[in-house]
Amino acid sequence: MGCVGSSEKAAVPDARAWDGHVRAPESWKVSPSITREQLIRLRNEFWETRVEGREEMWQALRAAADADSDELRDQIVSAAGIRPATASSTLLACYDERGALYEVPVFCLIDPDNLDEPPVCAEFKDAAHAVQLYCENMKHRSR
Repeated sequence: MGCVGSSEKAAVPDARAWDGHVRAPESWKVSPSITREQLIRLRNEFWETRVEGREEMWQALRAAADADSDELRDQIVSAAGIRPATASSTLLACYDERGALYEVPVFCLIDPDNLDEPPVCAEFKDAAHAVQLYCENMKHRSR
């Protein structure tokens, strides 16, 4: 999925601006909808194909994304030295202690509101394409 990654930045945002609590991203829908199996496969493909940035940061981000509670997610992020890169305080974009930017797609952080609703993508490639289009549209809107 070509919509996210990691890159080096010169400056890390002021840590005083962040209260230490990670927020969930805004809800989202993908059209046509996808199945839970397709979502899990998309997530696994994303996490298993990260080659830029530091491996331990990607592992911490995945653990935080998969955390069962807000408290656990906050502890993982704090222990790893990760800081959200935006005022929204989500893990969609964050920095490590060295200033490297890591971007995580929304599909790795929360389920779409319309998961398993008809019509559902019949093939995985169609689901992947639908989610990629969603990511691209969101990236253009945020500019």
